[in-house]
Amino acid sequence: MGRKAFQDWLFAYGAAWEALDPDAYLPLFTDTAEYHWAPFEAPKSGHEEIRSALKEAMSRQEAPQFSYKLITVEGETGWAEWACRFTRKGTDDPVRIEGILKAVFEQGKCCEFREWWHVLEPGQGDLMRDFDA
Repeated sequence: MGRKAFQDWLFAYGAAWEALDPDAYLPLFTDTAEYHWAPFEAPKSGHEEIRSALKEAMSRQEAPQFSYKLITVEGETGWAEWACRFTRKGTDDPVRIEGILKAVFEQGKCCEFREWWHVLEPGQGDLMRDFDA
């Protein structure tokens, strides 16, 4: 996997999120991919579990804006910083998520996805004011 291929994959990943289309993610992953949503949760395994989890998460989002910065590509593994801003449906609260992701590839599709992230949204004291989410 080269840098350009990983950047293309990240762009497609972000476009799927911005479109709020969980089905658009599926061509990016192998049929048996493991999607590690958080370090202490069991991974979502396979297209149906990934699609279901993304659909549920996206059901509470409006107008997401995804961005990324490629960190490195080593062999079949890519690392990137990422961020997403969106509005929480029903409350119109601004939400910002920032994290790091690791994606391992087989024949151009992700077979193992891991992310570590933090979310910032109203109700977190002075954080919203200080960080202007």
